[in-house]
Amino acid sequence: MSTPFDAPQHGGSTQTRLNSVPTEGGGGGGGGGTNVDTQRLDEAANALVELRGDTENVDNGADDDCLSASRGLNKHSAGGMAEAGSWATAGSLVTMDVRWGSQVINLKSLLQDISDKLHTTSGHYTSTEQEEQARQRSISTPFG
Repeated sequence: MSTPFDAPQHGGSTQTRLNSVPTEGGGGGGGGGTNVDTQRLDEAANALVELRGDTENVDNGADDDCLSASRGLNKHSAGGMAEAGSWATAGSLVTMDVRWGSQVINLKSLLQDISDKLHTTSGHYTSTEQEEQARQRSISTPFG
């Protein structure tokens, strides 16, 4: 039984084919260079910044809802003030809200880190491309 990882058999020899790269024509670096769309990198980084802001808004809503529910449960407790926390569920809601908040902080940190790295990568590619173009222009040939 053949799997997608099995190499096809050709005349007794095994040849490996990666994705859609043809097996003919030798190996090596191929005919084209690496193209990086820095605009797409920047767009992705900016989308992560926007997602980070959306995450902040969702977190604020969750905080408000959890605290409101906790107060509501305690408000209807027998005896004592609403803030006394006589309902165990109310305290658990607050505990989950704190845990949620720490996860949101972690997520926002990750989103910021990835966004920063995408912007840095875009900048490096742009800088390298400009340096290479300047180097190519500075090369003089005897053919003019």
